[in-house]
Amino acid sequence: MDMVRACRKALGFAALAAAVTLSSATTAQDIRHRAQNETKVAGRTIAYTAEVGEIVVSSPDRPQDANVGYMAYVAQGAADRPVLFAFNGGPGASASFLHMGALGPVRASVPQDPGAPLPTEAEVDANSDMLLDVADLVLLDPPGTGFSTFDAGANMDWYRSVNGDADAVAQAVLAWLRANGRLDAPIYVLGESYGTIRATAMIEALHKRAPEVRLAGVLLIGQALNMIETSQRPDNVVTYPVALPTLAAITCYHGRIGTCDPVASAEAASAFGPEYLAALYRGRALDGEARRAIARRLAELTGIAEDRWLEWDLKLSKERFRVELLRGEGVVLGRYDARYTAPRAPDAGPTVGPDAFSPVSALYGAAMIAELTDRGVPGAESYRVIARTDGEWAYGSGDSPFNDWPFMATVEQAMKRDPNFRLFIGTGLYDLTTTVGAADYLIAQSDADRERIVGRVYRAGHVAYSDDESWQQMVGDIRAFIEGDTAQ
Repeated sequence: MDMVRACRKALGFAALAAAVTLSSATTAQDIRHRAQNETKVAGRTIAYTAEVGEIVVSSPDRPQDANVGYMAYVAQGAADRPVLFAFNGGPGASASFLHMGALGPVRASVPQDPGAPLPTEAEVDANSDMLLDVADLVLLDPPGTGFSTFDAGANMDWYRSVNGDADAVAQAVLAWLRANGRLDAPIYVLGESYGTIRATAMIEALHKRAPEVRLAGVLLIGQALNMIETSQRPDNVVTYPVALPTLAAITCYHGRIGTCDPVASAEAASAFGPEYLAALYRGRALDGEARRAIARRLAELTGIAEDRWLEWDLKLSKERFRVELLRGEGVVLGRYDARYTAPRAPDAGPTVGPDAFSPVSALYGAAMIAELTDRGVPGAESYRVIARTDGEWAYGSGDSPFNDWPFMATVEQAMKRDPNFRLFIGTGLYDLTTTVGAADYLIAQSDADRERIVGRVYRAGHVAYSDDESWQQMVGDIRAFIEGDTAQ
């Protein structure tokens, strides 16, 4: 611990000056901490202001009943620069993971070998590829997470909904832009996991509240917009071909099908998708010889025996795949990053609970609290990395996130409204939660302008930036996406 903190202090991130503690009176923007600092990106020194605070937001019938936390990094002397707003998902997650794993001024590094023992805390160093050369950065903690809070009488039904949550964060974005004189700047919204649903819902929330503000693009990391395809209800036959590219890539990674390349394996599985889907559609009408041919090809792609595929009626869920692929080795694959494995209990059924990647995610949360403490941010120990609220989350007109919500339609409307609006989708190749096939299927089923959609795949899992090479690729892709704004 002392060595890591000494490293941070040497970098100047713990010696932030001029902490600002405001009175308890409610204001539109309460600044908890502010400091001046500098960073080096691509050999260039950039001076910036770092600020931690909370912004008051309201539900429709209860004014100022919650707030949104933020950590902002603003370069000096560039008022017309783009602003990138970013958050994680959950629902109930703070921005700790994106902050400490990818975008903040310092970055927590985790062991790159998925089989290596994890340290008690992550090594933290300066983020040599911070995006301050192309945009100012504001990381947001939705109500209840981080330092943000709900008032005693808050309208929790509103905040526990897609629309309410998105509107609250949209209010915070607009308040920050107004307070910092940035309403004319092009803005970008980046969401990860559930945050991709929030980011998409914010398109309309921002447009309704401030149509004059230019939302230049939305970035989705681990997109969850079409969860009906990724949830794999047994009778939804589309879900199995959609998941197959990920299964094939993971099989290759773990050496179950001889010499191969995971990307090529995923592409081969994707190419087989239409034939596979046609066979599943025929169901019991598929004759025995055709059924065996399909099972044989599935075995070639996944390393799981043909007779097992026949036993399962050609259907293998992602969750069962986690148990079956390395059954002989007594381990189960990680759900969020299948490069990681955990011991399999002898009595484990077709699904398993604890995820092998969770201890890695925990390192980012711990690093966030340690960083806030070293900065001298008041109340650092009370920062909530994950904050679950009581009650069910409302996704719209139904009671499940896996209903067919038209989130992509909001993107299509934005593209029609603004000929320069663009979409970025980044997916981890080994992510068994939000898969590469699901991202491909989302685009294939949309009438959005393909020329304005950037899709990238990273050789990592759901938290793609946990892999150093994927993190560098992702940050480079985000930088190129912002620089590619044709309206500037």
